[in-house]
Amino acid sequence: MPLREDGADYVLVWLQQTLRGHEHPAIETALELAKARGLPVLVYHGLRPDYPHASQRLSRFIVGASAVMGRTLRDRGIACRQLVQRDRKHGKGMVYRLAERALCVIVDDHPTSVARIQSDSFAASNHTATLAVDSTRLVTHSVLGGKLGTTKAFRAAHTPKREEWLGGCGNAEPVTTRTIADLPQELVELADLNERQLDALIAELPIDQELPYTQDHPATTEEATARLERIDEEFIRRYKWERNNPSMQHGATELSPYLHFGMVAPWEVAQRIEASGAPKSYGYKLKDELLTWREWTHWRVTERADLLHWETLPSFGRETLEAHAADRRDPELPIKDVLHGRTGDPVFDASARCWLATGWLHNNLRMYWAKQVIRFIATPRGAWAACCYINDRLSYDGRDPATYVSMRWAFGEARPGYREIPIYGRIMPKSSAAILKREGMTEWIEQWATAQTPDIDCSDFAEKARLYGVSAKDIVRQRLRFLD
Repeated sequence: MPLREDGADYVLVWLQQTLRGHEHPAIETALELAKARGLPVLVYHGLRPDYPHASQRLSRFIVGASAVMGRTLRDRGIACRQLVQRDRKHGKGMVYRLAERALCVIVDDHPTSVARIQSDSFAASNHTATLAVDSTRLVTHSVLGGKLGTTKAFRAAHTPKREEWLGGCGNAEPVTTRTIADLPQELVELADLNERQLDALIAELPIDQELPYTQDHPATTEEATARLERIDEEFIRRYKWERNNPSMQHGATELSPYLHFGMVAPWEVAQRIEASGAPKSYGYKLKDELLTWREWTHWRVTERADLLHWETLPSFGRETLEAHAADRRDPELPIKDVLHGRTGDPVFDASARCWLATGWLHNNLRMYWAKQVIRFIATPRGAWAACCYINDRLSYDGRDPATYVSMRWAFGEARPGYREIPIYGRIMPKSSAAILKREGMTEWIEQWATAQTPDIDCSDFAEKARLYGVSAKDIVRQRLRFLD
């Protein structure tokens, strides 16, 4: 669809997930298009109360990130407005209304389901030209090509292009900073609100208020900057040896929430690694996790959006788990006990409680955690749904390609086990022995065993399981099969 010929008041940027006001490819693209017509740019971000797993935790982080973005854009002379819907009728159809006055609409091209579905639906039904710009990866998906189903193939295609993209996209100057008049009255400027006012705003929404926003991972400029600046020569030299120890303070970057919501760009992390002065052999692992593993998971979800569905798991994994579906679980537990860390496994329970309390869990523990869910939940399909449900509901970096692919590893996207065992079949189990040997882990487990955590309702699990290709009946054990 061509650009509007005349009558445009601005170029509209509709952002859903990459919430930053600096070095944003979608915004910089809009500024270039606006420059040719002498138009201002309007950046719009909307938050609905009915997105999957909508909660105080996630919504408060989102509006915090959006407020930071708004302040950055204001300093650059770029208009930014937000809509925080109180209900489905409040500000209904806002992006369509804004598009009616736009030269074109630029959207952030993101592979996750909600953002992707809404962007595709808008582009198909809207009469204004819509362009998608990749703003979440270092190397945009479209230039890679080929079948890149393994990390080896992806690394070979991706590595030669990194240097070209490492510099980021810069910050262009707006051609005009004139005020955009007569915008819908439902729009607000989150940039005007302080932290307490953002808390109050979210407290009024009809969302899950049981799951609290935490100060462990605040959506602030200061915190995002501090985590970036933590990546120095000393950190990189230690990273290879400490990255698998969850008890080590700052052993990991803990940047995943900020990358997930776009507050930090991947090239900013890569630039920190390059500028650290650490030998390349030390920085390789961290860079490979960022630029190979993270971007490969995004490539996979872009190629196949239903990667979070049970039926897309490797046939080997599904078949061996289903062949052992009749094996007795000991103990067989409801989703609430698994989520709250009430299983009797000290490592699992400490991990679950940490995740519930803080909204983030060390990746090494996530891998152990996912393997154990298989033995606690009644059915293999139910176990997959439980992993996705807990990840997406609790975690600031849930609903993300990297977290889905990590869980797929636990369900058979890895080397098979050496022998057939109960419950797992040929899926390789994971022991806590190595975790317990790491320095400080005994104390870490004791700390979380007694830590206070919120008590949240899980009665929507059967309904939400459908998001992951699992029906309500698939999560219930068929009791008649177990009669002696």
